[in-house]
Amino acid sequence: MAREDWRRIRAPLAILLALTLWIAVQLIPLAPSIWHALPGRELIVAIDRLLGQPDLWRPISLTPSDTWNSLLAMTVPLAALLVAGRLGAEDMARVMQALVIIAVVSGLLGLLQIVSGGGSPAYLYRITNNGAMVGLFANRNHHAVFQACAVVFAATLLRDELMRRQQNPMIQLGYAAAAILCTTMTMLIGSRAGLVAGGVAFAIGYAMILPAWRGRPAVTRHRAAAAGKGAQWLVYTPPVLIAALLATILFLAGRATSLSRVADNRVAEDLRVLAWPSVQQMAETYWVAGAGFGSFPSVYRIFEADALLQPTYFNHAHNDWVEALITGGLPFALIVAAALIWFGRAAARAGFTRLIKGHRGDYRLPVLAVVGLLAAASAVDYPLRTPSLQVMAIMLLVLFVCPTPATARRE
Repeated sequence: MAREDWRRIRAPLAILLALTLWIAVQLIPLAPSIWHALPGRELIVAIDRLLGQPDLWRPISLTPSDTWNSLLAMTVPLAALLVAGRLGAEDMARVMQALVIIAVVSGLLGLLQIVSGGGSPAYLYRITNNGAMVGLFANRNHHAVFQACAVVFAATLLRDELMRRQQNPMIQLGYAAAAILCTTMTMLIGSRAGLVAGGVAFAIGYAMILPAWRGRPAVTRHRAAAAGKGAQWLVYTPPVLIAALLATILFLAGRATSLSRVADNRVAEDLRVLAWPSVQQMAETYWVAGAGFGSFPSVYRIFEADALLQPTYFNHAHNDWVEALITGGLPFALIVAAALIWFGRAAARAGFTRLIKGHRGDYRLPVLAVVGLLAAASAVDYPLRTPSLQVMAIMLLVLFVCPTPATARRE
């Protein structure tokens, strides 16, 4: 990488290195007098005394092996950042095209998984949502959120294609079909959060496409007029088609689609809701220094209510904002705040005028929409703990916040 590339990514690199450093600090053994003073260690201190080992040196992390795993996992976002540092402003469209293609492949794989049944080779992971359309993922919620993001990407590419003077109807049709397919997948996957995300993504994408359709180059508009009035109304087909698909799914759904899971009205019985008091207690206990990255499943057992004991385990808080405070403590919260300030300042510099109408190559609204979808999904799940979604988010943010000039030369 050239010196200019390092300069461009110095802010996100500093944020990721600060996070890596804090994870490493959580693995440093502390003197007993310091470790015993940390909140939430009373039970372990009492056990050590019963065993006659009150003077053990321990790290901040209550599960060091899991924290080591988190430390090694930082290679994924760091590698994504270095790759993004070599990309330029003109590469944003290519990245979005690749993500749309991956989403379509994942959606088709999800359909194959439903046809072949649970436990079939179409499922790529041992621990997964058997019987659901997880596609290339292990978790249906993460798959649904990715499909919602792909709706925004496909709509952005379609908008840019509509603004070209030399247009290719087949490419436009492909982007439109991909957007409709991905929206449909968010309804079929069986994720309530994904259903909401898909609806929001479709609304944002359609809001971008409509002005581009109406503002097409004059030559294209004249061709559409010559083709008849039907072509003029073509832009209204997607919402009508989505509404028809929605009605069909509601009428025919006999399995756990997103819609049927909303309709069964048992959200209050969801383990995530029932476990919230314990999660809240954990946050109040470990917010200072954290319990250690990756420690949530093990530490949760200390606080788990007897009434919630069952053969399965509660792997995450299903609110990543709160889990970040539980496992990373106040230092991690400050790192997250620094990242939000960095992105917020960049978004403010880009401005919000003509955000919906935009122009060809204007990626403000798509990036803001995807960041909003991932942030909202993180309040009810943990999508950014998936390496593929980490890579997607980092590459989009770096290309948006730290772009190189489109004409910059590369070695």
